[in-house]
Amino acid sequence: MNMKTFYLLTLLLCVSLANAQNMRKRILLNSDWRFAKGHAANPEKDFNYGRALSFSKINFLQEATLLQADQKSRFTIPHTEIYDDSQWERVSLPHDWGMTLSFAPDQLKVKGYRRLGGLSPENSVGWYRKNLKQTFVKGCRYHLEFEGIFRDAQVWMNGIYLGKNESGYVPLLFDVTECLNYEPEKENVITVRVNATQSELWSYEGAGIYRNVWLTQTSSVHIPQWGTFVTSDVDLTQRQAVIEALIEVANESDKAVDVVLKNSITDIEGKQIAYTEKHLSIHSLDKNEIKTHMQVNNAHLWSPETPYLYTLRTEIEMNNTVIDSYVTRFGIRTITFSSEQGFLLNGKRVQLQGVCCHQDHAGVGVAVPDRLNAWRIQKLKEFGTNAYRASHNPPTVSLLDACDSLGIMVIDEMRMMSSSDEGLQQMKTIIRRDRNHPSIILWSLGNEEPTIQKTEKGRMIAERMKRIQHKLDPTRMCTAAMNGGWGSGFSLAVDVQGSNYFRIGNLDNVHEELPLLPCILTEEASTLTTRGIYSTIKEKDHHQSYDHDRPSWGSTAQEWMRYVDTRPYIGGAFVWTGFDYGGEALMYYWPGVVSNFGILDYCSYPKDAYWYYKAWWTNEPVLHILPHWNGIGIDSVDVQLYTNMDEAELFLNNKSLGKKTIGKFDIPTWRVKYTPGKLTAKGKNGNKKYIATVETTGKPASLQLTSETGGSIKGDGNDIAIITVKIIDSKKRIVPTANNRICFKVENGVVLGVGNGNPSCHEPDVFPQGVPAERSAFSGYAQLIVASDRSGKSINIVATSEELRESQIQINIQ
Repeated sequence: MNMKTFYLLTLLLCVSLANAQNMRKRILLNSDWRFAKGHAANPEKDFNYGRALSFSKINFLQEATLLQADQKSRFTIPHTEIYDDSQWERVSLPHDWGMTLSFAPDQLKVKGYRRLGGLSPENSVGWYRKNLKQTFVKGCRYHLEFEGIFRDAQVWMNGIYLGKNESGYVPLLFDVTECLNYEPEKENVITVRVNATQSELWSYEGAGIYRNVWLTQTSSVHIPQWGTFVTSDVDLTQRQAVIEALIEVANESDKAVDVVLKNSITDIEGKQIAYTEKHLSIHSLDKNEIKTHMQVNNAHLWSPETPYLYTLRTEIEMNNTVIDSYVTRFGIRTITFSSEQGFLLNGKRVQLQGVCCHQDHAGVGVAVPDRLNAWRIQKLKEFGTNAYRASHNPPTVSLLDACDSLGIMVIDEMRMMSSSDEGLQQMKTIIRRDRNHPSIILWSLGNEEPTIQKTEKGRMIAERMKRIQHKLDPTRMCTAAMNGGWGSGFSLAVDVQGSNYFRIGNLDNVHEELPLLPCILTEEASTLTTRGIYSTIKEKDHHQSYDHDRPSWGSTAQEWMRYVDTRPYIGGAFVWTGFDYGGEALMYYWPGVVSNFGILDYCSYPKDAYWYYKAWWTNEPVLHILPHWNGIGIDSVDVQLYTNMDEAELFLNNKSLGKKTIGKFDIPTWRVKYTPGKLTAKGKNGNKKYIATVETTGKPASLQLTSETGGSIKGDGNDIAIITVKIIDSKKRIVPTANNRICFKVENGVVLGVGNGNPSCHEPDVFPQGVPAERSAFSGYAQLIVASDRSGKSINIVATSEELRESQIQINIQ
């Protein structure tokens, strides 16, 4: 049998199989990309993009028979099928090349002062190429999905232009079926050009393919991506729910088909608890939308305390064979925003204890791996956060998955607030993608639009967006975050008044004038604090950790909590911010390259404010002393307790400094002359007693490595280990003033990034493979993020520092 005959027989067999069995596969394409920087202002340095006839038939065929004067040099550019990218850098996704760039005071503040954007065109364009090694089956459909690219992305498959997406936050989805090479000897090449010159926010947004990339294979008859919508009608008294599933079925074949659509619901243990099926006929190249209903008895309600998730499995059966299967996770719960009671979940009032968050993290920038997203959500949950506002853009899917699983309620926010075709299409895509997540309780149409938020034009835009949002998702309300004009413009269109900062306007007047309009504080606080710093240092852009420094519109945690506590009509507030983030170093700017707004720092290590929020956002006993007791350079200091005790007494070296009674939101304070030794706080809640101490430590003696993510990770290169470095004294106490430089030696692993939580640190975040990573500690801490090199061997990490005892840790591969 010759090879041609063998290939034809194999092809026929594949086509037959594609029509006879479940062909759905979802393949992660994060590994083995090639990357090179282009140029935003010089085509010659941008691989001739703009000089070559990039979109013409002549250039695609690489012929010069016509228009030879224009094409005389036969330029080749990276999107062509044949191109030598062997000298390009090897990278894995997610990838943010912005984190490889240095800082300079003459660069854009919104870019975190990195050499990125319009002032640095040589760093603002990136090219990616990937050779696919998969075998493709004729008769199947193939969709290429980019979860997020920042920004202005153009995509080609085998030199065929797929499309463009200017948004840095909305996913790209392409049907590439007819663009593929199916011959076994041929490779398939994806090319992406990214232009990160422009900004969409006023903070660091990164650069590159910074979220996951997927290739999905399905039968020609299949459920499209995001093609299900699951809602529940709940009887809270009987704990019964009627589950409605709206399901799209697409027929991309050249003939009509008869299929059976089977739906089953399983509980968290995998037990089937409901089932239904429907017969339907679908015309060629058509799409049907089917509605089914199933009942769940003794329903487990999703909530922050019990984030219970069910699974809907939808199967398409043809000729008694399952040809497609699609899984949707969902939760059963009720949500209501009330103009008098605030927010109600499952019929009960719940105060939204929220934080606003940007998506970037120390070392990796916006290229946050899935596991790091989950860890960050867990860190928020630990101090009582029950709500997350994705600020100011739609979040990545892995973050929403984490919120579903851990029980964090979400405001899902659009970046582009517009009723233009582009703006509405972005909103439609995000709502279709995200509407099955039970964590989402509210859609935000946009944030702080000063030119339109209080105008009639603004009202019309918001009204148009709201109508379409309600059509796509009638189960949720919408808001828009306003920093002015409350009671007009957007307020007259949205379902829930979103107000940024109670000091800006008068929310009581809005409540009186629009008594049926529910209200929340979509943004609040904006205090600036730096972990471990207790005296503001303007020259370093370091802010005291006493929660005092704030801009004119902001308020301390104590102030805004007292304001909201006396107004039950306000459903809660979202603190700006949960974590520090790149850019927006407010008040003192350079040398600050990271904000100081976070309750947690850029590495997700707690600042002192963490304990104040935990005291009033949880029922756990909290007794936290600040500052540290290694001296802050002044003779007398304010010693404060962040605590929910009824009363507390402070001792210095066993001598009482007095007892204080503590009311709600109080911060007991003692003025204390600094004397080395031990501070002790003794607290009392009812009949229970608690104690906390802070000691003057010795000099730095050793390093201590611990893994925040356990002792093992997957070896696929996508999973990560988050390593915390502590500098300790001879008694194993963390030295809160230690800033020693640390060198990391990593075997069988890839260093994704390093950090320390210092908002003014200009040290490198990313290191070339094979070059030892280094980072100075800050206030006793540093962080290392590593992944497996896919060798299957355990990752060995050694941390060293001059005059300190080294530390080692091993991360096993599962």
